[in-house]
Amino acid sequence: MKTFPIRWLVAAGAACVSFSAPAQTADSESYIGAGARLRPAYEGADSNRVDAIPYVRWYGDHLFARTTQGMLEGGWRTRPFGGIVLGAQLVYEEGRESDESAFLKERGFEDLDPSASVGLHAEGDWKIGPMPLNALLRYRHDVDADNGQQIDLRVTAGILAWRGLRAGLIGQMTWGDRDSMQRAFGVTPAQAATASLPAYSPGSGLRSTQVGLTGDIDIARHWVGLWGVHLDVLQSDAADSPITRDRSNWFANAGVAYRF
Repeated sequence: MKTFPIRWLVAAGAACVSFSAPAQTADSESYIGAGARLRPAYEGADSNRVDAIPYVRWYGDHLFARTTQGMLEGGWRTRPFGGIVLGAQLVYEEGRESDESAFLKERGFEDLDPSASVGLHAEGDWKIGPMPLNALLRYRHDVDADNGQQIDLRVTAGILAWRGLRAGLIGQMTWGDRDSMQRAFGVTPAQAATASLPAYSPGSGLRSTQVGLTGDIDIARHWVGLWGVHLDVLQSDAADSPITRDRSNWFANAGVAYRF
């Protein structure tokens, strides 16, 4: 197994804990629901697809399940001091269906099966004046070691709370090791021979950056509407891959959830 650059983890961790005004989280509100999502056929595709997605937000004393931080995950958390939360999570890692992309299908690329990752995270909630701020550092190691490892640094800032409508600005950076980059963006010599593409072996590094909006709106006492939109921009070796047709991809989602 290749060593994941520890300096990325240290640097991202320093960024996560550099804020100085801790505040408490609102872990008491829970919901479950479903919605629709517009997404690229695969990371770097130049075509889009629509699929169904779940919405989950639940926090127990230590256990949790959520989709509020960009992916479906659940696990264990503890708050050892102040506003910092430490935890371990199991994450659903999406795959790739070649039939959803004419480019991949015509060139005979195989599907990438969905998987799961295990890892650790550190999270904190603060306020800068009246603005709530959440920062998350998340390490993910795929249960299939060949699929590699990734690190996410995600920040969400609340920018609107008006008459039942709430919105936040999100920003995220994701790093990947060589195995994870090769799985998503690499072209093996065998694939190159049949796909009329150059062989390509990406290295580890910054995989993508995201910026967007997320929010919700009260519909009724127990019902809430959820929505979000963000732009995902591939970086470094991911952007240079022969299978990357568009380095900038839009994601959008909307749905409803039952609040309890």
